[in-house]
Amino acid sequence: MIKTPAELYAKLLSDYHLSEHIICDLHKPCNKTGGHRCSTILTYKVIDFDKIKTEYQRGKKESQKASTDGFTFKNQLFCFVELKGWVDFLALHTNLTTLQSEIKEQASKYDLNKKLTDSMLICKDVAQNKEIFKDAQIAFVLVTDIDIEDDGTMELYSDLMSLAETSTSWELVCNRELKGRLSVLPSTVNTYYIKCQKFDETIAKL
Repeated sequence: MIKTPAELYAKLLSDYHLSEHIICDLHKPCNKTGGHRCSTILTYKVIDFDKIKTEYQRGKKESQKASTDGFTFKNQLFCFVELKGWVDFLALHTNLTTLQSEIKEQASKYDLNKKLTDSMLICKDVAQNKEIFKDAQIAFVLVTDIDIEDDGTMELYSDLMSLAETSTSWELVCNRELKGRLSVLPSTVNTYYIKCQKFDETIAKL
């Protein structure tokens, strides 16, 4: 019976014949360009959990499950990873009159709790252990491709949206709306909201 994060990670790789990735590989805009968009070199490995979900559900008649983008671990910590980019969104949505509502609408589509819950259900089944997450340490890392404001100015600037027309100001709104989606997750789950370039650094500190 699978019990630890390391055992689960190894079984997922083995059962589904997957390769390990860095999170850049899971970010569709990076893949479309044929290479990563920035010069930051990340090395921490994750599993493409979307592929796990697709293969897990193949041939099953049950309702479609959601999934996080990635899964990894750090010591005794189960770590689920979700990537949500805003760079391309802001490049395509340029009407400043409607942009704030469009950002809110986009963020509201992200059901992070279902992604986590369904991913954990798949893991329990693969591990053949319904109690694998009982009393376990679980992290949900929400990763974005824009700068993160951690100094308390995010809310202030977002409240001044009527004056905000710079890309930096719109990023503040994106951050507020996306980070706010983490509130739907259970209080027992440790949540993190980070820029993609800080992924390795964040995992190292967990």
